[in-house]
Amino acid sequence: MSKISNNMIGLYEKALPANLNWDERLNLAKQAGYDFLEISIDETDERLARMHWNDGQRTELNDAMIKHGLPILTMCLSGNRRFPIGSEDRATRETGIQLIKDAIDFSICFGIRIVQLAGYDEFYNPVNEKTKKNFIASLRKCVKYAERKSVMLAFETMETKFMDSVAKAMKYIKLIKSPCLHVYPDVGNLTATQQNIESDLKTGLGHVVAIHLKDAVVGKMRDIPFGQGVVDFREFFMVLLKHNYTGLFVAEMWTDETEESIKEVNRAMAFLKEKMVEAESEYNLTEKKLLVL
Repeated sequence: MSKISNNMIGLYEKALPANLNWDERLNLAKQAGYDFLEISIDETDERLARMHWNDGQRTELNDAMIKHGLPILTMCLSGNRRFPIGSEDRATRETGIQLIKDAIDFSICFGIRIVQLAGYDEFYNPVNEKTKKNFIASLRKCVKYAERKSVMLAFETMETKFMDSVAKAMKYIKLIKSPCLHVYPDVGNLTATQQNIESDLKTGLGHVVAIHLKDAVVGKMRDIPFGQGVVDFREFFMVLLKHNYTGLFVAEMWTDETEESIKEVNRAMAFLKEKMVEAESEYNLTEKKLLVL
């Protein structure tokens, strides 16, 4: 029988209250049944400062991972919104490149396998042909650094036209041609931007290394509880079964800084597992019928 419920499922760090320490955060994720945690390096000074942690701070996180038997396998590096690598401002662009290099070095320290890159050439400022060219030139530098360190970079599919599909991400992956550059789609983003999920995913077969699981509605990609959006998770998991996807999943949610968000983390795991089992049952039944025919 085909199984997708055996794939590892991680939890996005921001699903849990920010005031938790690493011991508490990892313990809650473990108790809820997640296999790993995805760390966030966003635009805030607090999270960007993690790139320059001292030995004591690094030891604290490593000790917590060992204690709970819960690794951090992926990093959501959204800090490049603030420092886009396609920026027309040279200082901003170079800061963005260095941020990715620092994230690669940080990943080595903690055994992180995938650094997810935000698929933007520019975020807060206008995009043009120059920002696109800058993005490609900067990306080449970052990928070469990743190759030297054997760390995987992967584009997230975003909400802007620059990279709102797997197909668009693949244009850059094919251009760069590196074993360390792949794609990390977000099913919520793909749904919200009205992509054809199966046909779009097929363009990235062999390069899809992880998937963000998130509910959404058309035009809105955040803060939609699982089951309250329009993402058809059962159908999505059937598509992945059809194409034999065995990579990572990460449940992406955002905390409201209350106990309720902790309950939502548990509900999300139960919801996703239920949809996976439903998809497996339907997919395997279909396969049996085809064999009989």
